[in-house]
Amino acid sequence: MPMTHKTMEDFARSCGVSRPTLSKYFDDPTSVKPATRKRIEEALRSSDYQPNLFARNLNRKRTRAIGIVVPTVTDPFYSEMVSRIELRLRDEGYWPIVISSHGSTELEMEATRTILSLKVSGALIAPLGLRSDRRTLEKLTQTMPVVYFDTYLEGGTPFVGNNNAQSVSTIVDYLCRSGDAPIYFDIPHVNHNSPERLNSYVAAMRQLGQEPVVIGNTRDYTWDFERIGYEQMEQMLGASGLPGKTRGLPGKTILCANDRLAFGVMAAAFAKGLKIGRKADCDLRIAAHDDHPLSRYTCPALTTIAQDFAAMAGRSVETLLALLNEDRANVAPKVSLDAALVMRQSA
Repeated sequence: MPMTHKTMEDFARSCGVSRPTLSKYFDDPTSVKPATRKRIEEALRSSDYQPNLFARNLNRKRTRAIGIVVPTVTDPFYSEMVSRIELRLRDEGYWPIVISSHGSTELEMEATRTILSLKVSGALIAPLGLRSDRRTLEKLTQTMPVVYFDTYLEGGTPFVGNNNAQSVSTIVDYLCRSGDAPIYFDIPHVNHNSPERLNSYVAAMRQLGQEPVVIGNTRDYTWDFERIGYEQMEQMLGASGLPGKTRGLPGKTILCANDRLAFGVMAAAFAKGLKIGRKADCDLRIAAHDDHPLSRYTCPALTTIAQDFAAMAGRSVETLLALLNEDRANVAPKVSLDAALVMRQSA
C-alpha cells in the first residue's frame, strides 16, 4: 500500500529533505545532488504523492511549460509533429500543453489567451495563416519567446518549415522525366505553403520548358481537403460522361498540392473506374506532397514528397530553447528544410 502525503511539506519531511530542495527537484531533477535525487525518487516510488503543478506555478512569472498550438490534431501530419515535439520537450525538462484551433480564428485567439494565462515559458505555433488574427499573435510574440513551424505569419518571429521550392521542383522533375508533364491540382490558400507550392510548380515547369496547367477551386476557405479533392475530381470526370475516360481532365498526370487532397482525388478516380499507376495500362498518374502517414497505405501507394518531420520538430524546439536561454546567436529567422522524393506505385 503506497504512503499517502497530502502536501509537499508532508512529502519533503518523509524524504528527509527541505521543501525548497524538493521544489528544486521538481523543476529540474539534475539540479539537486545525485544522493538527494536518489532519496526523493525512492520515496516517490513508495508513495502516491503528485505535486500540484498549477498551484506551484501560480506565483511564478514563468513556468516550465511550453504551449503548442496547431490547426488540428486529427490530421496525422500535425499529430506526428506534436508527438515529436512533446517528446523532445519532455527530454529537455519542459511540460508541453497542446491546444488545437480546429481551423477557427476564434479558437486560435482563445488558444493564444489560454497560453498567456497559463504563464508558459514559450510557445511553438503552427498558425492558421490566412484566417489568423495577426494582432493577437503579435501580442503573444511580444510577451514570450515564440517559434512558428510548418507555416508562418509576416514579421520577425522565427520559423521552421519545409523548403517548398526545393521539394516541388524535385517532384516536378521526376514526373516530367518519367512520363507526361504534370498538371497541378491546387487547394484553397489557407496559409503560405499553398501559394509557395503553386509558384514553385509554375517555376519548375517553365524551367523544364513545359507549360504549367493548374486546376482546382481555390476560392472557398476550407481545411477539408479530402472532400474537395473528391468532389472536384468527380465533377471534372463527370464532364466526360463515360466511366474509365479522362476527357474532363487536361492531362493524365496530376500533382496534388498535398496528400490529403490526393486521397480524395484518388477515391473519385477509382469510383469512375479509372486505374491509377505508372504502368502502361493505367489511366492516370497521381502524385502529391507531404508524405502524410497514411500515404503509403492508399491503393496504389501514393508517390509523394517526404517532409522531414524529425528535423522540423527538432529544429523548432532547438530554436525555442535558444530563445529561452537568450542565445540569439543560434536563432535563424527562417529555417527551410529540404524534403525527399518517395516513389511508390501511383506515379
